Amino acid sequence: MNREPMHAHFIPFINESAALSQQALPDVERFAVNPKSERRISLNGVWKFLFSKNNDECPADFYKPGYSTRKWKDIKVPGSWELQGFDAPIYTDVSYPFPCNPPYVPADYNPVGAYIHEFTVPETWNGMDIFLDFEGVESAYYCWVNGELAGYSEDSRLPAHFNVTKLLKKGKNKLAVKVFRYSDGSYMEDQDYWKYSGIERDVYLYARPQSRVKDFKLTAGLINQYKDGNFNVDIIFNQPQAGQRVELKVLDGGGDALFVQEKEIKNNVDTLWSVNKLFSKALAWTAETPNLYTLVVNTFDAAGKSLESFAHPFGFRTVEMKNGQQLINGVPVLFKGVNRHEHDPLQGRSIDVESMLTDIRLMKQFNINAVRNCHYPNHYQWYSLCDKYGLYLVDEANIESHGMMSHKDGTLANYPEWEPAFMQRMSRMVMRDRNYTAIVTWSLGNESGYGKHFETIYDWTKKIDPTRPVQYEGGGYEAKSDIYCPMYPRIWSLRRHINQRDARPMIMCEYAHAMGNSVGNLQDYWDLIYKYDQLQGGFIWDWVDQTFAKKDEKGNDIWAYGGDMGYVGVHNDSNFCANGLVASNRSLHPHIYEVKKVYQYVHFAPVAFTANRISVTNWYDFIDLSGYQLRWTIETDGRAVQQGVLDFPRIPARQTQEIQLPIQPIAASQSEYFLKLEAITRQEQPMIPAGHVVAVEQWKLPVEQLVASVEPVRGKLMAERTSADLMLTGSNFRIGFSLSDGEMTLLEYNGRNLVKEGLQANFWRGLTDNDVANGTPERCGIWHHAGKNARLKDLKLEEAPDKQWANVTACYRMEEQDADLNVKYTIRPDGVVKVTMSFVPGEKVLPEMPRLGMRMILPAEYDMMTWLGRGPHENYADRKNSALIGVYKANVWEQYHPYVRAQESANKCDVRWVALRNQTGEGLLITGEEPLNVSAWNFPQSDIDYRPFNVERRHGGSIEKQDLVWLNIDHRQMGVGGDNTWGAHVHSEYTITPHAWQYSFVLQPLQPETDPVSQAHKRFF
Repeated sequence: MNREPMHAHFIPFINESAALSQQALPDVERFAVNPKSERRISLNGVWKFLFSKNNDECPADFYKPGYSTRKWKDIKVPGSWELQGFDAPIYTDVSYPFPCNPPYVPADYNPVGAYIHEFTVPETWNGMDIFLDFEGVESAYYCWVNGELAGYSEDSRLPAHFNVTKLLKKGKNKLAVKVFRYSDGSYMEDQDYWKYSGIERDVYLYARPQSRVKDFKLTAGLINQYKDGNFNVDIIFNQPQAGQRVELKVLDGGGDALFVQEKEIKNNVDTLWSVNKLFSKALAWTAETPNLYTLVVNTFDAAGKSLESFAHPFGFRTVEMKNGQQLINGVPVLFKGVNRHEHDPLQGRSIDVESMLTDIRLMKQFNINAVRNCHYPNHYQWYSLCDKYGLYLVDEANIESHGMMSHKDGTLANYPEWEPAFMQRMSRMVMRDRNYTAIVTWSLGNESGYGKHFETIYDWTKKIDPTRPVQYEGGGYEAKSDIYCPMYPRIWSLRRHINQRDARPMIMCEYAHAMGNSVGNLQDYWDLIYKYDQLQGGFIWDWVDQTFAKKDEKGNDIWAYGGDMGYVGVHNDSNFCANGLVASNRSLHPHIYEVKKVYQYVHFAPVAFTANRISVTNWYDFIDLSGYQLRWTIETDGRAVQQGVLDFPRIPARQTQEIQLPIQPIAASQSEYFLKLEAITRQEQPMIPAGHVVAVEQWKLPVEQLVASVEPVRGKLMAERTSADLMLTGSNFRIGFSLSDGEMTLLEYNGRNLVKEGLQANFWRGLTDNDVANGTPERCGIWHHAGKNARLKDLKLEEAPDKQWANVTACYRMEEQDADLNVKYTIRPDGVVKVTMSFVPGEKVLPEMPRLGMRMILPAEYDMMTWLGRGPHENYADRKNSALIGVYKANVWEQYHPYVRAQESANKCDVRWVALRNQTGEGLLITGEEPLNVSAWNFPQSDIDYRPFNVERRHGGSIEKQDLVWLNIDHRQMGVGGDNTWGAHVHSEYTITPHAWQYSFVLQPLQPETDPVSQAHKRFF
């Protein structure tokens, strides 16, 4: 009610100088209200607030003048009331937080927030139209000014403007707002996100001349082989007066005027001015080259006095659908995208410009070029920033009725009475956002089934804006959608789409569900995407965890998820709100590095049958590689032995060239040699520093590897068997085994025991969110305690006649698994021990193994970890492309990543050796006969074992450092998966089939003076 028609976003200033000065400010200041140069004041701040459980309990006349709010609380605006101590937020994924019976919502529990705020109108605004602007309020609200109804609005993610001119008075004015937690609009806002309420975006009061620019529509495409800019703008006037003058300018990136045109208003019906101009050799806008021009519109009264001015940056770019592909400026770009909710770890949906800039900076540095605004229109600042820095946007209407899946009708899209709501939410988004260059696709909404209303709003959008494609996932192949944009297709679905030529490209609106320890097999998706031109990428779910910063009972920092923020009688959907590549505070999850690697634009490959030539493919869509340098390094044992920096030849976009590297011949060696290639920025770029690595690759060089001779044996081993133990003693060395379970009980060097518990077979891991969802606990539960429950059948001792070695073999029977397990220790007098684990299954059908390896527990002092393998971040069989082989150092506690829910963490693949030492340098070195998987924690595995949500809400941040080092020495661990987190298994090539397995590794002591690199090359057996 009384809401002004939506118009394109722009902020009027008092004159051109003020408008351009504001545009020139740093981003944070650019969006701040400047009362000296614009007729706008912010009403943000502390308001008076009263929370009521329902409408009946809310005072009916609180909005009237004279009503006392002395006993009311204070609240911060913008901000959700549930995050400020009033009631509790609710997290649901699919279901509504109330019974599904559209359009009805509960009357007994439907909280109401009553807000009061006072303001004064500047005297200089006399004679102008004055508007009240709410940028976003959830879910529905009435507002009054000085006791008079100003209006009512729904649609929580778009602004509502109310003309309050006639309601104002001199001095203090009373603004009253009544916000409902639930409304019929809530049926359209069932996003997979927290449900909370209140005035969540900015509130402004602004004044405008009665004669003014009411709206404008800008299109700026590229024509003539995308060389020239085709500029078109329609300017719509409100109450124009004869003799007034309008001036239009187009400025280049340096602020110089390229085009100026004026219009004199003829009469009061002269309400439209259309301007067309061809700009030859216009600089194109893309995510890689975000070249912007600026439209300036000035209005003057009949005497030549400035009335208003506004400035709108824009870029020349064309979006087309041709040959089953989406083209930007004629190029079928690859969308390396993410889905992004607006979220702050303290303020929830009330975010600021600094947060937006952080997101853009990280996205640019991690090779992300596209964002789907899930699942609603964003703050207007976001679009302007994406125009400036270059991100492709899918702008999505605030339409989601996922909870209707539980209703017999399945969707609201076929109810005739709901058509206006669909149309308003789509049309108002398009009308506000259509002039932003970064938006390259419109989306009709999300997860709302399919019906005729979607076809209606599709047709309307195509008619109003034919310059962009329109998509919607809910109808699948049969929908009215210019793009086939499925959710979470498996790789076979991608193959199905390209099995024959299709009229539409496939761009996944959601894929690679990044919940917990996830984002496995991303490279496998992109191997196909790079191969087939109708696969144009997709948008990872999602960018940022929607969690809140909180303390647990012991004061540890945790990320709160569903159920942690209070309870109002509605079931919460656990940690399903935590699917981000970054944490809520924008700290990085390990899997974002894999995204950067897979999304990188410079690809390297060796050239067959050559010693020093590489192939470089430029996968940028528009730019060559002149802005980057090639840094190459040959490393062995973590040490650079040859290196250099070269200029790339001019490799155009989407082209490949060979480069010869000045590599010197490498003699045969006991070491492995790896070539590392990095593309680095030459100079600082917006959001990216100079020297930033944008792409990296590594491969092993074919250097002849010499085999070391076996180290001579010195000393003798003496064996002694007691009633409880088998003990072998060598030179300053003892090793003991329990006769009851066969495990190593003592590993003593120079009088210091390096084990708290010996080696034990381990076939389990702290289940990831993907594991839990795909049934691993039930399907593979037979492996959970398999190592611990293995029954010792025999402990055999074999001694060499000369006492220079001994074999101790622990033979186990795994009854539940119908398998035999043997652990053989080959022991030298100098304390070097070779461990061989073998697993032999019987006839029983067994599921895949989550892990195949052994664990041991060391004293806590041995927490300085060095390894030669993949790192520095954690990596897994299906997520290791970004982790290069090298020598890395970190303490054990730093290995653990506190995922929102405690789970598997810290694995390192392809480990040649790992050393664990204390502060003095003493410790243990483990080398694999073949590359190992290794991880170390300062806590037992049981601390990160899965607990059902309804039993215990476990948090990664609650894990505490204990007096131990738990060391996993694994033959392998299965991948983490990531196709989805509601059933998709780890891809079979990254799993462990329970056939016969055997692997070996060597334990040896480290002294302070011992170099682990040289020690690892020694051969003892």
